[in-house]
Amino acid sequence: MSKLLRRAKTKLNNANNSFQKIAEDDAYADDCCYNLQQCIEFTLKYLIEINGERYVENHDIRAQLNLLKKIGISVPREKDLRLFAATLNSWEAESRYNDNFVSLEEDIQEAFSIANALVSFADTAVTQKALKEMDFFSSDRLK
Repeated sequence: MSKLLRRAKTKLNNANNSFQKIAEDDAYADDCCYNLQQCIEFTLKYLIEINGERYVENHDIRAQLNLLKKIGISVPREKDLRLFAATLNSWEAESRYNDNFVSLEEDIQEAFSIANALVSFADTAVTQKALKEMDFFSSDRLK
């Protein structure tokens, strides 16, 4: 598994842990938002990478989606993700540096839903890629 996908899964796990503690301190909401944004960003970059392209080296979710579209890759919840991208993009920095940052629980839930769908899709892509590689190496071409 790619380092990007491992990081995405770690960020999703961190977001889940932070979400469970929001009632203790609202700083956990900030951490949760940041980790969800990172999970989604890393997963999109992973999907670009496994398709033989270089991802856009910024934190813009729409830039990654545009590149995926350009190379012919559709992702689950793409329309929702495009509509939600500005919120996610703001979470990358504002959740860490803006003392007045506030997130809505419904936005956090939406981000979890999108992140889980993308990570699941990426896991499927890993399996499909591995199966194709196994088929390539076991084909008659090697005889």
